[in-house]
Order: sequence, then structure tokens, then C-alpha cells
Amino acid sequence: MVMRKRISLLAAAGLVALGLTTPAAAAEPVFPLTGPSEIGLRLHPGTPTGVAKESLLAFSLDSPAAADGFQGTFTFAVDLGRLTGVADVREAPSANPACARTVTTLICEVTGTAGARPGFQLLLGAARGGADGAHGALTVTGSVKGATITPVTTEVTVGGPDLVMEKLPLTADLVTGQKQPVPLAFANTGNRAAHGVVLELAATRGMEFLEAYDNCTTRGGGVTAVTRCTFEGDFGPGEQYELADPLTLRATARAYEDQLGYGIYETGSRPDTGSALSAPAAGTAGTAGSSGAPGSTGKKLAVKKRTVAKKATDLEPGDNRREFAFRTANTADFAATGATLQGKAGQTVTADLGFRSQGPAWTGRPGDGAPVARTDIRVPAGTTVTKKPDACRAVNADGTERTAAQQLGAPRYFCASASAVLENDQVRYTFELRVDQVIEGAKGSVGVGAETPQGVTPHRFDPKTDNNTAEVVLNAKGGGTGPTPGPTGSPSPSASGSASPGPSTPASGSATPPATTPNHGPNGGLASTGSSAGTMALGAVVLLAAGGALYVAFRRRTGRA
Repeated sequence: MVMRKRISLLAAAGLVALGLTTPAAAAEPVFPLTGPSEIGLRLHPGTPTGVAKESLLAFSLDSPAAADGFQGTFTFAVDLGRLTGVADVREAPSANPACARTVTTLICEVTGTAGARPGFQLLLGAARGGADGAHGALTVTGSVKGATITPVTTEVTVGGPDLVMEKLPLTADLVTGQKQPVPLAFANTGNRAAHGVVLELAATRGMEFLEAYDNCTTRGGGVTAVTRCTFEGDFGPGEQYELADPLTLRATARAYEDQLGYGIYETGSRPDTGSALSAPAAGTAGTAGSSGAPGSTGKKLAVKKRTVAKKATDLEPGDNRREFAFRTANTADFAATGATLQGKAGQTVTADLGFRSQGPAWTGRPGDGAPVARTDIRVPAGTTVTKKPDACRAVNADGTERTAAQQLGAPRYFCASASAVLENDQVRYTFELRVDQVIEGAKGSVGVGAETPQGVTPHRFDPKTDNNTAEVVLNAKGGGTGPTPGPTGSPSPSASGSASPGPSTPASGSATPPATTPNHGPNGGLASTGSSAGTMALGAVVLLAAGGALYVAFRRRTGRA
């Protein structure tokens, strides 16, 4: 049952007629239920002792307004009435709360906690005697005090195609400029043909494809680019296929730690966007290829049946996609940026502190989405921090933690970068400092590196450690106001990433590099062969975009009547 607060229409009209006003009641939050829109099941073996292969369905709540988590007791009701004779349903024993069951309903109660999305999981298998093509649906509704939950329905079909991507034999350890073939192959292990397929390739910034084909388009920017190639025709059950044309991957000059996600799905079946290595947000692309316009190279990427069949992987939910991680011998120079400031007693001065990447490699944490770098900022004597970025947390002078109430006025701050720093990014954290006492030449410092309990240490990819620190000088002898470059003395590039409040800063306050527009092959092909063109960049993702684990997950379309 969904609970809603209502106000009498007659009473509301009376208040308007009398000219009275009352404070508007806060609208109830709306929590959409999320789950698969469709799923296909393998046919039941049909024998008395045969057991159907089960598929896992996960349902959970989602809401952009629920930043503090979901509180209260949530009741979920699963209507099984339309699955009679089609599928057998049971709760997944390892991931569920206790559920009560009737003939056609499953009721599960979940207690919401901060930081977690209430949900549950089901296991579905085709019913014994269910015919190929049998179709049904299950609907999940929910209720919780003080909120509205929108339901979700999953269409269930017995039988269908099942596309399985074969694992690529790629080389993981590379040098910049190294090329390798990408011999993609897949199979249909279902019992019906797939009517057209789409190949999806998601590569991080350091990897690029050399060929361009008219039936392939690329979208993305910043960290991940996603290429989709469409193939027409029927791909029959039990058949195996491979590329008929070359596909070559090259490690660019900015490669370091990169990933490639690759998968296959039936035309019209949408990929699951819950992965960081997935389709980038709309609006990040700026070329014809990015918008999906047809190419004009005169070549189309093609697939062909394998003449010598290889054993295909058995049906599993993740068989439609694979991932591969690369490591390229390369470096990235992180240079700290300080500042020279001037202020009288009682004045508040602004300091933009941080670091810049001087490449040549881009750097990221595709596996866990953790920050690439920490910036260690020590505040000049005689000043008090009155405002700090959200990405920075206060610590004591020895690096020990301070409470939430002690975040301003600390002598030292640790600032976390985003999970990706591009090869030309400038990362800035804006602080406001009140000058309590004028001390000529009062000094603080900015350090950048990998996180340690005590502060930072140089990254293993950073070949120059002499520019990992810079000074923050207040009221230097002789005056002067302005930014102070790091020890290299090279000019600071314009900001392409910011940890201070601004358009490119996410709600979390993390320093997030903005999307950059990648170059692609002619008229939207896979990529170009230029040294800085055709970049396949992560995220969103990833990477994808900061946050998240770096994988391409594809929704398997296994049901077609």
C-alpha cells in the first residue's frame, strides 16, 4: 500500500475564498523502484529431476533527493499472479530479508539505513512444462511512511537469444605507441536468433583504435569514450562469430593505467548504465561521430561465422561483456602550486592552492574510483581559515583527525583529488584566510603526492619530486600579491579542473576534471591515428566522470516472443 498525505479540496477552496494563507506542506519524497525491464529464461530441462537454470533479479530504491540515505521500514510486495506456468520465483537466500509468501504474492520488509538503498533480490527459473516463448510479468510495489514509492514491472519470457562475448587475448604491459590486434569474437548460446547486434567498446583515455568504419560511432569526453558498431542480420542459436576486418588498439603518449570494456548485445536492448565504464552523459560530445551521424569512409566493420567452432562460454548474466586492464610504461609530473598573498590585520585573503599535472600521462583509479592524489596544505602562522573547500578536511599539525566541529581554523588540511587527473589538468582548492596578526614573510606550504597516514609521498609515476612542494607566503618582504609557481618556476596553466566552488565542482566538493572533447575518426569512425586524436576517454564512469568501478555492464536481452 502506498501512503499519501491529502488535503481536502473543499477545505483548500475555503481558505482561498477567505483570503487566508498557511505555510505550504513539504511534498513527500518520491523513491522510484529500479529493476530490470525485461529478462529471458532458459527453457526448463523438462525431466522429472531436471532443475531450471535461475537468473538473479535485483530491485532497489533510487532517488536523487535521498543524499542522506533511506530511513524507515520499507515494505515491498511482489505480484506473481502473471507468472503462473511461466516461471518459478523464490527469494535469493543470501541477500534478502525474511519474506512472507502467499500463492501469488511475496512480501518483504527492509529497514532503511543511511548510505544504503533498501532492496531485495529474487531468483527466477522457467517453470516445468513452460513452452518456448511463454510470457508473463512480475510487478513490485512498495510503501513507507512519509514517502511515495513508484512501482516497477519486469517482463519475463522463456527462451530467446543469449550473446556471449569471448575473452580477448590481449597484452597487459605496454609501452607508449605499442599496437596490438583486437580479435573480438562472440557466440549465441540461446535457443533463438538475435535479430541484429551491437558491439560496444569503452576505452579509457590512454587507449585509441586506429581504424574507422561507417557503421561505428563514438561518444565521450574527458576520461572514457564509448564506441558502438551495429551489425544487421540474424545471428543464429549455437553459432559463433568473429570480426572479418582488422581492429587495432594503440597505447597513446598519455597512457598509464587504462581499461577496455567490450561487449555484445541485441539491437534494441539497452546496455545497463550502472557501470562506470559505460555510455557517457549526453552533451559531452562535440563531433559528428559523437552524435551518431553516419560515416563516409566507404568501409564497414563486418563479422563472419567461425569456420572452426570454439567452445562458447555457458550462459551467465555477465557473459555479454568483458574487461581488460592495461599498464603502460609512462610518467606524469605533478607540480604543487602555492601563492604569495598580502593582507592587513583583520582582512580576509583568498588563496588558490593545489597542483597541476604536466603529463605526459593521464592518471586515474579505474578499479576503485579513489582519489588519484592528496594535497597537503599547511596554513601560514598568524592566519585563521574561515572557509574551505568540501574536498578538504582539517587535521592537526601532526596529521591527526579533527572533529566535524573543528573544520575551520585548523593548521593543516588534506585535500582529495578526483579519481582521474588528465595530463594537462590544474587542480585548485580555494581557501579564505583571516589575517589575525601581520607576520612579515609568514610561510605555509603545499605538497602533493600519494596519500600516507602522515601526509603525502611521491607517486611512483612522478619522475620529478623537487616540484612536489610549493610555498604559501603571506606579507612577504617587499610586498606583492599573486600566485606563486612551484619550484620549477614554470607558469601555471589555466584551470581545467577545480576543487573550489564553481561550475565544474560536484556536490561532494571533490576536484573533478571536466570533460574534454575527444577527436574521432573521419565522420564518426572508431578513432583517428593522430598522436592526440581518437582518444578513448573514461567516464564516467568512470571512471566512470569521477567515482565508481570501471566496468561496462550490458543488459542481456534474452526474451523475444
